[in-house]
Amino acid sequence: MFVSLVLLALGAVGSGSAHFIVPNDDQDMSGLTVNSIPAAKRVEYMQKANEALFRQSGPCPFAAFGTIIVNHTSDEVVCEGANFRTGDPTIHGEISAINACTAKFAEQGMTPTQIYAAWGELSIYTNAESCPMVNASMRECNSMGGFQRQVYPLKLLCPSTTNIDLSEYVYGTTIQHNYNVGWGVMTLSSYDVFQQSRQLPGYQTSMIGQILTNETDPLFSWQYNASAPCPNDCFRVPSATRGGTTCSNDTVSRRDYEAL
Repeated sequence: MFVSLVLLALGAVGSGSAHFIVPNDDQDMSGLTVNSIPAAKRVEYMQKANEALFRQSGPCPFAAFGTIIVNHTSDEVVCEGANFRTGDPTIHGEISAINACTAKFAEQGMTPTQIYAAWGELSIYTNAESCPMVNASMRECNSMGGFQRQVYPLKLLCPSTTNIDLSEYVYGTTIQHNYNVGWGVMTLSSYDVFQQSRQLPGYQTSMIGQILTNETDPLFSWQYNASAPCPNDCFRVPSATRGGTTCSNDTVSRRDYEAL
């Protein structure tokens, strides 16, 4: 199942339509205290996931997917990541953050076994709901150990096999939203991926959806809609690579664009 989902996720191309309803993609738990973590803390870390994106990719990147990995016990961000155009289609924001943590732990002298065990103490926050490729990989690790929890406005968690009650998946922007605004996405919700993985051993993951969508949704709303406003004080400029316009914050581009 996992391999099939990976292949489908990498090859899927769709056209957005507000008329299609993604099944089971309305898991809104914003404003709630879950697993003793208050809503304000969820919002704080989702904002940090956005900030990680801006640090690595600028204020209005086309692929606006940002992720952080958090230790809630020590209340700190351990690693961060964002989508990068490396030519490797698997390097999504979540995978980028996981790779960053793996490298960091190795530099600290941790063995592969120790690194693997460390995921059980960490949470992953992503500003957009994860694709089926990432969701499936997270759920697969549930049977062997992995993230204590995953938090995303667009993301998921893989719980540990140890007795951890705080196994959760928290996300902001939904697949439904991104489909509606024109992104080519697989219309398979995280909820349904999770439902199909309940036979795996280990603890099931709590889903905490749609955190800070008032800030995450605009990051994904402009790419396929020329009339949508640019986020973070960016502005429209002609796009030589995609045609039409794109969002930018480059002052030279602003001057050239306004002179047209």
